Amino acid sequence: MHTLTFLTFLTIGQAPRPDLSEAIEAHLPATTRVRHAGVLDGLSRRETELRFGAAEGRATLLSRLADGSSVNLDADAVGAGLQSRIDQVEDAGADVVVLLCTGAFPGLRTRRARLVEPDALVTGYVGTVLRDSRVGIVVPLPEQVTEAREKWRGLAPAPVFTTASPYAADDLDLCAAARTHVEAGADALMLDCMGYGARHRQALRTAGVTVPVLTPGAVVGAALGPLLDR
Repeated sequence: MHTLTFLTFLTIGQAPRPDLSEAIEAHLPATTRVRHAGVLDGLSRRETELRFGAAEGRATLLSRLADGSSVNLDADAVGAGLQSRIDQVEDAGADVVVLLCTGAFPGLRTRRARLVEPDALVTGYVGTVLRDSRVGIVVPLPEQVTEAREKWRGLAPAPVFTTASPYAADDLDLCAAARTHVEAGADALMLDCMGYGARHRQALRTAGVTVPVLTPGAVVGAALGPLLDR
C-alpha cells in the first residue's frame, strides 16, 4: 500500500507555477498530493517592489507575478520570505517542500518535512555527471553572473556564462547564448533557472543545438520521484 504524500511547490514569486513544476510532477507517484505556494502571494507589484525589490549591488533573483509579468527580487529578502512560507506550509500539512528556484538560501529549515533545494541537487548532479566536461551555463540576468561564478566554482574546466531570460517574448536570446557556448566548445549546456523547461530545450533543438541541455526541473524530478515512491 502506497503512502499518501502532501508535497508543496514553493516559488519565490506568486503561485501557482505549473510551468516550473511540470517537469518534477512527471516523476511523482500517483499518490502524491500537490499544492502550490509563493513568497509573493497576495501582494501587488508595488508591495512586492517595496518589500522584495532588487537593490543595486546586491544578489538578484528573477521570478513572475500572477499576471505573467517578471520581477527582479532581492535575494536576501526572498530568503527571509521563504522561511516564513515554509513554516506556513508545514503547518498546513506539507510532508515535502520543493523550492522552485535554483538560488542558494543558506539556513532554511523545516521541523519535520523534507526540504528539497534545487541549488544543491543541480550543482551536485552536474559536478558528478559532467566531470571534466566543458559546461556552458545560462543564467537569466547579467547581474547574476558574479554569484553564478561562485556557485559553479567547483567545475573544471571553469564554465563560461551567458545570459537569457526564460520569460522573454521569444527564444532568440537563448538560442544566441547557446550558440556562443557551442561555438566555444561546450560539451553540454546547463540552463540555471527553474524558469527554463522543456519548451526551452525544444527551442534549442529546433535551432540546431545538439549537445545535452540540462534543466533544473528535469534533474530535480529524476532525483525526487524515486524517494517518494514507497
